[in-house]
Amino acid sequence: MSPLRPLSFCAAFSIAWISNVSANEALVPHHPNIARISVFAENPDIVTPTGIAVAPDGRVFVLENHTHQRPPRYVGPAKDRLLVFEDTDGDGAMDERSIFYEGFEFTTDLLFAQNGDLYATTRADVFRFPNAADLDKASGDPELIVHCETEGVYPHDGISGLAIDPGNPDWLYFGFGENLGFDYTFIGSDGKRFSGGGEGGSSYRCRLDGTGLEKLSTGHWNLFGMTFDLKGNLFATDNDPSSTPPNRLLNIVNGGDYGFEFRYGRSGRHPLTSWTGENPGTLGMVAPVGEAACGIISFGPGQALVASWGDNRVYLHTLKREGRGFSATREIFLSGSNLFRPVHFSYNKDATVLYLSDWAKSDYPVHGLGRIWRIELKEPIDLTPLSRDVPAEMTYAEAFENLGSSDPYARTEAVRVVALNPKGDWRKIDDPLARAHYAVALRRSGKEYAATQIPDLLEDPYESVCFVATKWISDEKIVDYRSQMMEQLNRPNLSRKLMFAILTAQQRLDEARPSDQPTPAQLHPILNDQTKPARLRALALSLMNEDTVAVDSLAAYTRDPSQEIRLEAVRNLASSQKADAQTALVSVATDTSQFPNIRAEAILGLATNPTANKATLESLSEDRNAIVATEALRALAAGGLKARTLSPKPNVPDATQWASMLDALPGEADLDAGRRIFFHPKLATCATCHEMEGRGRRVGPDLTTINRQAGVDDEWLLTHILSPAETIAPQYQPWQIHLKDGSSKMGFVLRKGGIREAYLGIDGNEFAVSKPNIKRTEELPITIMPPGLLAPLQPTEIRDLIAYLLKEK
Repeated sequence: MSPLRPLSFCAAFSIAWISNVSANEALVPHHPNIARISVFAENPDIVTPTGIAVAPDGRVFVLENHTHQRPPRYVGPAKDRLLVFEDTDGDGAMDERSIFYEGFEFTTDLLFAQNGDLYATTRADVFRFPNAADLDKASGDPELIVHCETEGVYPHDGISGLAIDPGNPDWLYFGFGENLGFDYTFIGSDGKRFSGGGEGGSSYRCRLDGTGLEKLSTGHWNLFGMTFDLKGNLFATDNDPSSTPPNRLLNIVNGGDYGFEFRYGRSGRHPLTSWTGENPGTLGMVAPVGEAACGIISFGPGQALVASWGDNRVYLHTLKREGRGFSATREIFLSGSNLFRPVHFSYNKDATVLYLSDWAKSDYPVHGLGRIWRIELKEPIDLTPLSRDVPAEMTYAEAFENLGSSDPYARTEAVRVVALNPKGDWRKIDDPLARAHYAVALRRSGKEYAATQIPDLLEDPYESVCFVATKWISDEKIVDYRSQMMEQLNRPNLSRKLMFAILTAQQRLDEARPSDQPTPAQLHPILNDQTKPARLRALALSLMNEDTVAVDSLAAYTRDPSQEIRLEAVRNLASSQKADAQTALVSVATDTSQFPNIRAEAILGLATNPTANKATLESLSEDRNAIVATEALRALAAGGLKARTLSPKPNVPDATQWASMLDALPGEADLDAGRRIFFHPKLATCATCHEMEGRGRRVGPDLTTINRQAGVDDEWLLTHILSPAETIAPQYQPWQIHLKDGSSKMGFVLRKGGIREAYLGIDGNEFAVSKPNIKRTEELPITIMPPGLLAPLQPTEIRDLIAYLLKEK
């Protein structure tokens, strides 16, 4: 072959590209097996590359994208190209380049099969080049083996993530993004079809010729990369919805629902969607991955590399089998500057060299920059298939027994099997978790009689079962059961979660724009309707603030006959910044006819400004009621207005010693006091960074359901409070954004795509930074959760706080 240069590009653009991105843009290795990193090819020889695949003879095939959000004045080919690069002199850099094929649009991924066929994807198609490994140039157009009919045209939320199981190479796997909610129909080469739209992204497999198309999973945002481990387990990277980090590393299993549904909006926080596996029938992530996660590839037994386009890094994940699923740890494999935007990987034949495509710039529109990196390894990666470790299919009896399993992957397989032929009386299932997942299986069965069970499912005493029925009604817009669904708002112990589900389902039935929570137009009629249950009205009030309910109205609700409504009114007043709210709180705190816990909540509101309320707090500290007096003394001490003697506590961060101290305390924990400790503005200050039951700030994790997580007990909580820096989830490591004007900001990554990067500041407020103003960004190996949070607390207060967090346990 003879060298080929891109004659269609003008010299001026080529010079600009070379000056912006060159071999001097070095990557930093972080792994001991990396021997050398070099630029194999770069612009103008390769621009905006996506998929990459190395042939057995060492030639490097790369998709060169010219159509992704193509600017009007872009200089370059009209269509995407499949290029071939060779290193004929063995110096580690390409010296020959040719065009294998030209004519694609919106290309994404590339993969060689063991037989030498080459597969390429665009956002809407899967193509095959037969015997490409033996060809210098495509003999014509490739075979179209899978096509997606859709009106969706966004470039990178379609098909991507090609994978073939090395231990079972007869099937081709691929992912599909959320497609902006447009309807779609996949058509295999044999005419087999799958249709959908609005439910989120999905994964599929077909035989190597496109026949036998099957749908595997759903509930994704954008499955951009997929790979198999050496034991036959399928893993994928899933980008995050616009305001719900982190990106996810997923273990893809047949019948898996990973929770995201575009029909409920882009945020990923709608109550009828799930990003972390919290809803019945859904799966969460194996582990968080870097921002804008793209390609993924096996790195030998039990490990995988993930390209983080947004973090300018490649991460190494070590996988660990847990039940039928996996967990994973993360470390940096290599990193670069803002001009390093890794996309996809491929090994050479003996896995001694890893090739990596690099978009090279944060701009989404094609821009004329790009590179292929060559990563030489000290030791080859062993990619030999191992004994298969894929969990066996369950029998019906096994599946029925596992509907209530603590292992979500076991529940998923159980639901899949039971859904093939639901039988038996679900009302006889005593376990709430199993009962809810039988309801999920009933819905997924598609049997004609299934939907007739919805009224009974709605009336089920277990809220989780009612939730499944509510989502069923909402997803399929079954208006016939609307009134029965709305009646469930009158449940005596209605939870916030079910209330949200019902009222947001009502929005969908009314064809309203999806909202992540009930709207004021829905809440006001509930609050003002005296015939509604007090629990429901109190929940409605808890969702309102001074913008929707005036301070004088909140003050009036502090005298409501219902204690629940009074309590929520006081809490709303406590969160208000208005002076008259403090006046109302003084009135409640000093009113001896109020319940002590309500007075104590009012004192908590006064503790935001203890100096201004000193006289009132001193008076209340001598109140005859111990609850009131204790809370007033706490407010004075937290404000530095009164000294208090603390009982001794362990002087080492050993959670076992602290737990033993709490166990030895006389009496029982006070959950109401624990809540006040959590929300105290001057003492524990937990709510400064954490939400609990809809209140507080979501800077760190929402702790509402922490008590339901496996393995979480008092020692686990104490460990993380005493030594917060020991275990930091990647999505909660702050980033420092250094700006060109010399200033800097700190926050947690929300999104890095587009022309602006979005972060959640440590004050709980979102901020955005224009990319041209960014000099560099760096992930900080710290936690913003300070140590010593328990130091100002009495042992009894610590016990109450832990009990509040673990209240359902």
